[in-house]
Amino acid sequence: MVFELPRLIQPLKVCTECLNGKQKRDPFPKKSSWRAELPLELVHSDLCGPIQSISNNNKRYFISFIDDYSRKMWIYFLHEKSEAFQFFRIFKAKVEREASIQIKCLRTDRGGEFTSSEFSIFCAENGIQRQLTAPYSPKQNGVAEQKNRTIMNMVRSMMITRGVPKCFWAEAVNWAVHVLNRSPTLTVQNMTPEEAWSGKRPSVGYFRVFGCVAHVHVGATHRTKLDTRSLACVFLGVSEESKAYRLYDPISKRIIISRDVVFEEDCGWNWGEEFNNSIQSELDWNHDTESNVEGDDHEEIHEAADEEGLVQQDGVVQQEETSEHLLPRRQHIQPSWMRDYVTGEGLSDDDFESHLVVGGEDDPVHYEEAEKSPIWKQAMKEEMDAIERNGTWVLTNLPGGAKKIGVKWIFKTKHEENGFVFKHKARLVVRGYTQEYGVDYTEVFAPVARMETI
Repeated sequence: MVFELPRLIQPLKVCTECLNGKQKRDPFPKKSSWRAELPLELVHSDLCGPIQSISNNNKRYFISFIDDYSRKMWIYFLHEKSEAFQFFRIFKAKVEREASIQIKCLRTDRGGEFTSSEFSIFCAENGIQRQLTAPYSPKQNGVAEQKNRTIMNMVRSMMITRGVPKCFWAEAVNWAVHVLNRSPTLTVQNMTPEEAWSGKRPSVGYFRVFGCVAHVHVGATHRTKLDTRSLACVFLGVSEESKAYRLYDPISKRIIISRDVVFEEDCGWNWGEEFNNSIQSELDWNHDTESNVEGDDHEEIHEAADEEGLVQQDGVVQQEETSEHLLPRRQHIQPSWMRDYVTGEGLSDDDFESHLVVGGEDDPVHYEEAEKSPIWKQAMKEEMDAIERNGTWVLTNLPGGAKKIGVKWIFKTKHEENGFVFKHKARLVVRGYTQEYGVDYTEVFAPVARMETI
């Protein structure tokens, strides 16, 4: 192709300059060179999360365990990563009892939830070999990584198809794993993972579309002569304890287990924006809140809507269209946790200004400022009298090698609920922040709040 090219000899010495400029990672094998020949000979595990939308049980992670021989998968849901060791012990007891075989090897990444000392000690005591991926090489745990990706792809597709709220992602994960364990895979030939694990060919005749409308039969003990005999719910999977379906009633917000169900797989529940907001409020604050507005609150919303030109359509307050095409105003429902607090909602402008004036007093910072005021001198005297009366301190000689710790006055003006001054409080405290742990002290004490303070 060219003229006058000298004969090149393949260099045997490593070129450092070329490595600095062009070194790349070694390729991963596309197919594993070894596979387990018995159940539980090798178990793959990985943790997925945190998932932004918290589940109905306040779970943010899920951990998967996959048997390399049968490729059957088990799923557990976690609040925090630190619970991985706890659920591994539960998984180990479950599968070893089912298969009458002990786990021989566990393959995971190098996440802190798998490399803790208690996890390593437990595996060593039970003779479980550990296989950890090389740093920054998650592909070495490719079986678990790809399974988690497959699960999340299925979950997104199922929830989007029927418009299921994101807070039900854990139910969708459970159903996706249930389906995958009974679906063919390229690794296990001519049988499903469930059959490879249990030796029994599974049935899939009860499979239904996740999130579809399901009509549940209402028993005679829960209805009268003229009540309806069917209740519309949402299909979320199958029960793990019973041979029945797992359903959700969006009206009463409760789970129903029943086998007498008629499905409308082509229909999905009309959740609505109001339901999503109320569910998200419950999940964020871990407290049950009523999603429906009743009584006086309902009347106040109607009055406010009439004053601002709003109309109610399908239970949602919206703004009437004007020439300026204003956007609809979202209805705000106060979370239940705010009911425990006193707000300034009912105060007038004059009351609010008086609160600012009363609460804006400057408390003295130094002793030199406080001793000029008779009020603060009296507060300091009351503090010293209380210290002597309670025998707070005992005078003693300073031990050898120890250093003295200074004291400091703290001044605070206490106010009542209406903002007026209740008392002037002075406290004499020790400058504990000047001490260093292990040098000046070795014990730690937790302060206890009084009931009056609460």
